[in-house]
Amino acid sequence: MKGLPFLVVSLAAVLASWGQQPRSGNPTTPQKKVSPFAEYVGVWTANVDSKPWLRLTLELRGGQLSGSLVHARSINLNDNGEVKSVSEEQATETITDAVVNPDGLLITLKDPDTQETDRYMMRLVPPENSSADLKMIGQAMPPGMPKPKPWRVTKSGASATTH
Repeated sequence: MKGLPFLVVSLAAVLASWGQQPRSGNPTTPQKKVSPFAEYVGVWTANVDSKPWLRLTLELRGGQLSGSLVHARSINLNDNGEVKSVSEEQATETITDAVVNPDGLLITLKDPDTQETDRYMMRLVPPENSSADLKMIGQAMPPGMPKPKPWRVTKSGASATTH
């Protein structure tokens, strides 16, 4: 019976300290929220014959993705749907919407001259995510023109690979 007060005091001390332990999700421990766009932010380029023909610039502003796509105005494909040649004349489109979904980053762009919109799906290539495949979505192709394969783009500062 002499040990009962000691046991009660010990149990009270354990319960008091347990109640003061921070718990996950506790508002006193701030959680740093990472934007779903973070992996995509940067300058991405695609080359043909070792010359850049496409540059996608993605910036994070106020939690939203913004940027532009500068590309050759005319693109010629081979029978396999790969880029064969491009024109020197360039077109610039600006991002009007961007959404990350399970397939990647869905980007909607608008040409300020023609007011036409284009949609692209960007899928990061693991493991480093320093390159990605950029694919046109919902583009009507002229009769006889092969369906374009996704374009491999490389993030600036990453070593370029051909595809």
